[in-house]
Amino acid sequence: MSNTQYTVERLADRAQIHDALYRWCRAVDRLDFEAIRTVFHPDAFDSHGMFEGGVDALIDWLRDRHRTMPFAMHSISNMLIEFADRDRALVETYCLVAQRHSAEGAASLAAIAGKEAARSRPVDVLACARYVDRFERRLGEWRIAHRTVVWDYVSMHEVPESAPELSAKWTTGRRDADDFVFRARTEMGLESSV
Repeated sequence: MSNTQYTVERLADRAQIHDALYRWCRAVDRLDFEAIRTVFHPDAFDSHGMFEGGVDALIDWLRDRHRTMPFAMHSISNMLIEFADRDRALVETYCLVAQRHSAEGAASLAAIAGKEAARSRPVDVLACARYVDRFERRLGEWRIAHRTVVWDYVSMHEVPESAPELSAKWTTGRRDADDFVFRARTEMGLESSV
């Protein structure tokens, strides 16, 4: 690997790519669908395995799929960025996803488990995957042009009745614009999306 991968310009490019992937995680976990648009180019293609299509269709699919999930957290870690040329990069990012599906979410679970089953209890899903993204810089901005999700591991566990509940005294996460992070952003004068 040449030193050109770490020039000041390339370090700035890497930071923009990192930020786009972090914005994806926040947007999907908080169901901020407009923020999802800031991560992808308008003509981008996404292949999640159980879904394939453009950005508008991705957002519709996520909106429907996540409506019965009271909790979701996407956590990214290992990230390798390889620049193909000045304005294109291949980015492989490890992702750990934890989701809670309500008992009513059997159809959403079927996309993962391969079969739909009536459930009386919520189900927790833990998945390990990798995003293999082709990022492109257009008009000075790095965004995803093509994403393929590579699935490595999925486990599902019914939530027992004895599972602990979060205290009403705690600040707890929400999957909407009332999540604490959005109030904190407003207090600091930050824009609502991105």
